[in-house]
Amino acid sequence: MNKVKNFISFDLEFWYDSEFIKDKKKFAKQNDFVLEGIEKIIGILNSHNTKATFFVTGKIIEKYPDIIKKIFEQGHEIASHSYNHMMLKKLGRRNFEKGLKLSKKLIKKITWKNPKGFRAPSWSISEKEFWAYKILHRLGFKYSSSLFPVNMKLYGNSNFPVSPFKPITGSDLTEVPVPPFEIAKLRIPFSGGVYFRLFPKSLISFFIKKMNEKNQGVILYFHPWEFCPEIPHIKTSLIGKVITYYGIKNNNKKLNYILSRFKFYPLKEIYSDN
Repeated sequence: MNKVKNFISFDLEFWYDSEFIKDKKKFAKQNDFVLEGIEKIIGILNSHNTKATFFVTGKIIEKYPDIIKKIFEQGHEIASHSYNHMMLKKLGRRNFEKGLKLSKKLIKKITWKNPKGFRAPSWSISEKEFWAYKILHRLGFKYSSSLFPVNMKLYGNSNFPVSPFKPITGSDLTEVPVPPFEIAKLRIPFSGGVYFRLFPKSLISFFIKKMNEKNQGVILYFHPWEFCPEIPHIKTSLIGKVITYYGIKNNNKKLNYILSRFKFYPLKEIYSDN
């Protein structure tokens, strides 16, 4: 029986790509904190001898090709996070495929091979966007990690499975949802974003331990700006403030703690032909 594996990923996008920030052009000419965030992330990963998956938008690659190349050369996986971090329901099929092709081209220019993984911006594959899987399969992707199996206001669906599955029967494309901690009929997200920042490190460690005991792997996910307390504080809703700013100051220490207790891998190891 194979030992359960946990995975770690980072979504490389601009901090103002958040759905809670409407006036994105206002911040586009300011510091995007991508470099600062990546430097801190790589430092953490190196200190624990850990390789990760970096889901990168095309716009990030266009702006920082040398940085993305360095990440790849250090042994990390470079995967697609679309071209411009727009939710799929806003993009539509044609624009999604167009952007995905460009994203794929940009990644191949750096890594010399086609990306195998994809993550939809803001977990934006819902039941209405399952058409995206046909496009991903047609373009040669091996896995997607785009489903959030918990009902949230902006995304997610508690009817989604929590374990990897084939979204297209007979294909080699695997969807790898981000599994929550389950107790009774309750699903608790905890492994990334604001959820990771909300929970104490001891409880996160407990969740991972219990899931691993049930032979269920965990997928951690973060953004570079989540390690930069100095990002601008803007006027937004209360929930927007919590999602964007809460717990950032402690995120570095918390991730170090988790990586010191559990082993994590890049997501490419979940499919058989990596």
